[in-house]
Amino acid sequence: MAEVLAAETVATVDLFTMGYWLTLLTALVSAVGMFVGLACAINGRRSVRFRPIWVAASAVSIGGVGVWLASTVSLLGVSIPGTLLRYDVSDLTLSLVFAVLAVFVGLLLAGREFDLKRMASAAAALGVGFGIMLWLQLSSADIQGSISVTWWLYLVAVAIGVVASSLCVWLFQRFRFPAARLGSIVMFAAGVAAFYFTGISSLEFQPDTGAQPAEGMELFGYAFPMLVIGLLALAVPITAVLVAPERRDEQPAPRERTTPPSAPDGGPAGGNSGGAGLGETPRPSATAALAQRARPLPEPAH
Repeated sequence: MAEVLAAETVATVDLFTMGYWLTLLTALVSAVGMFVGLACAINGRRSVRFRPIWVAASAVSIGGVGVWLASTVSLLGVSIPGTLLRYDVSDLTLSLVFAVLAVFVGLLLAGREFDLKRMASAAAALGVGFGIMLWLQLSSADIQGSISVTWWLYLVAVAIGVVASSLCVWLFQRFRFPAARLGSIVMFAAGVAAFYFTGISSLEFQPDTGAQPAEGMELFGYAFPMLVIGLLALAVPITAVLVAPERRDEQPAPRERTTPPSAPDGGPAGGNSGGAGLGETPRPSATAALAQRARPLPEPAH
């Protein structure tokens, strides 16, 4: 139970109404979204022609599933005893759009390799996008009464999201061994959990039995279908990643090796077998070229 202080009353908020297993589920959703997103980002770094498509798939996996879906599912555990809690579906859906856009713009600004200026621009884009996403999620909640936000806790939550995402991108760009990939996934899941709980703690609930009843819909009827749709949608980038090794669009076509012209005696042109090293194509000498041109043409058949 977490107590949230308000100006007039004290509202007791239960963050684990459905049990602690919901926290483990959201951590698993974050890890799966980050895992698939990193796989897409790796292919996006190698590819040239299809890089925007890979970055978009990574943004949907990381921003849509790893951040937005995980935090939205976590809201299922929030309840206020004696007060109905409802949510505005339009604000929740709009927050999904900003989460995906934040990761998409951030990955494009970060580039393929680590650069401090590009990394700062990516962190700024992530901060703006995640800040808008969190604000829309928090403002979508409604009770019979009023809800306010503690600004310094809200800014701390945004900072946690930016730092966690930036560190994951930094690890992805600087270190490419499996342990670094695993560290990025674990750090991301922990960062999303801290981002969510800090954001929820910034809300101040002031129940009022004489106020207008809460408007909106119950969250379970929205979050559960989105959970199923989001996990099923990951099948598309997963399939693309499995097929990707057969495509080498980012690599230039191999240069064809030309066969050196033969000398009149059938040996290699130039007549100097010791002058060419292994793997080198011997160049025809001037004498061999003149001899080739001086050979008489065959007489026409009668």
